[in-house]
Amino acid sequence: MQSRYPLLKKWTVEDHERLRAMAEAGRRPDEIAAELKRSEAAVRVRAWQYDIALRLVTQKRRP
Repeated sequence: MQSRYPLLKKWTVEDHERLRAMAEAGRRPDEIAAELKRSEAAVRVRAWQYDIALRLVTQKRRP
């Protein structure tokens, strides 16, 4: 049977542990996403689902 969402990359235990370790080390969500080869949104959702605190990143205001 084919997956309902064939383009989604499943999270492995190793990916989850790397996410947790990088978040605890204070890495930014965009850095974590690049290293895990996932979108920043995917990293944020996974962190939210498992109550992993991510570093707060605010955008600079444009003049």
